[in-house]
Amino acid sequence: MQHFAQLPTETVTKWQEMVDLLAEIVQVPSALIMRVEPPNIRVLVSSKSSGNPYEPAETAPLNSGLYCETVMKTRRPLLVPDALQDDAWKSNPDIKLGMISYLGVPVSWPDGQIFGTICVLDSKRNAYSDLFFRLLLKWRDVLEADLKLFDMLDKQLKEREAKIQRLVDADIIGVFMWTGTRIIDANDTFLRILGYERDDLDSGRVRLTELTPPEWRERDVEHWLLELKQTGTLQPFEKEYFRKDGSRVPVLVGVAAFEKGGNEGVSFVLDLTERKRAEAEARESERRYGEIQAALAHANRVTTMGQLVASISHEVKQPIGACVTNAQAGLRWLSARSPDPGEVRLAFERIIKEATRACDVMNHIRDLVKRSPMHTERVQINDAIREVVTLTSSEAMKHSVSVRMELDDGLPLVLGERVQLQQVVLNLIINAIEAMSDVDDRQRVLTIETSQDESTGIHVMVRDSGPGIAPDDIARLFEPFYTTKHEGMGMGLSICRSIVEGHKGRLTVSVNSPQGVTFLMQLPGCEKNIPGP
Repeated sequence: MQHFAQLPTETVTKWQEMVDLLAEIVQVPSALIMRVEPPNIRVLVSSKSSGNPYEPAETAPLNSGLYCETVMKTRRPLLVPDALQDDAWKSNPDIKLGMISYLGVPVSWPDGQIFGTICVLDSKRNAYSDLFFRLLLKWRDVLEADLKLFDMLDKQLKEREAKIQRLVDADIIGVFMWTGTRIIDANDTFLRILGYERDDLDSGRVRLTELTPPEWRERDVEHWLLELKQTGTLQPFEKEYFRKDGSRVPVLVGVAAFEKGGNEGVSFVLDLTERKRAEAEARESERRYGEIQAALAHANRVTTMGQLVASISHEVKQPIGACVTNAQAGLRWLSARSPDPGEVRLAFERIIKEATRACDVMNHIRDLVKRSPMHTERVQINDAIREVVTLTSSEAMKHSVSVRMELDDGLPLVLGERVQLQQVVLNLIINAIEAMSDVDDRQRVLTIETSQDESTGIHVMVRDSGPGIAPDDIARLFEPFYTTKHEGMGMGLSICRSIVEGHKGRLTVSVNSPQGVTFLMQLPGCEKNIPGP
């Protein structure tokens, strides 16, 4: 493994202080840290002491006979008290600089490879004391500890860079690097997202300002100038980019500057085209599904009202017949020799009353049967229930069912669709009447009760005294197309539960003791309904 990484400035500054202090303690003109950089050896740090002939960054070829070369080759300390008196060192190039004595020790990387040396040199004979030698070894230990830390950090950095490079090279997400507004590099995925070629990027034609549609630029400036400058990162945000052909692509962008407040960084781009298409399809599917809930609910209402034709006919014929009777009475009073205006007025008032009653019945029928867009409003649930009970009263009488209403007048209003809520009540009432139609050994009683619970909201209970439901049937009662009747499609209760859940409520069923069942509709209230005086 070769070590040619640039050392951090902070480390070099620290080492400079070390050699300055070393030269002062040993009282020599030169203290050096040398670094091997094949094919040369370089002065990495040189003391600022007086008389030092060595300048930082000076280099010399390897194998030129320097003291430090021997230290690096032998991996052992070297002491030369006086090169002028030593045949092995008389031709040493350092003598030409006036440095005739030398003490140096090798400095190694954590993996054992030689880094260089730390040494002191003097212009006069110097045998250097054992204290100075031990001091040099301690200084060497500090250098090697720094190299170990630097090597570890360098490895971690390279590992991170490798991970980033794998991400850049992977065909998963678009990555580009930027300087200012210019994109200086990008992976193939990013270019493919925008429809550009590598030549477009190399030519400098791909710029952030040109990629961004006008309506996004102000927001980009806010992101880049404020958040990025302050924090160094931009959390992922959605925007659009122009493709090369002028079309647009929705993207998710995350940004990180190389330095906080810096003008360079890397961005990650995820193409949201498929996600946006899926979201649109989901919305369309939901819309179509809603139209089909609505269609089934309407069909269910029409079917249910069809079951009540005879009863509804009676409800309408009764006030119309009363109108005819009162009109005939009025005519007789007008034909009398001495017409009584009071009796005539009373007849007309009765006609108005009965006609209004007939109109109300027809309006309720029309509201339940007609198919119209859902209209959310604040509903007084008790009033909605009373209207349904009025429509079904003749059906109940026909089957000898006694209807009891126990309605709490202090209930909050319900935010919802009035007709749909009435449809639920209508289905539950008709089911209860049908369930009791064969009961002969007890009174047929239908009880409709409303109340309020602080934790679960408004309760609407429809309770009958019919034969009940078998345990196996209860578990499947709300399943589509499941029915216990000889006739019918089994959609009524399924639709009812969907309606209630659409109002953020719940519809459940339980068996009464000793007989009958209770359906419980729970709905959230929206505001308190304060009764009038």
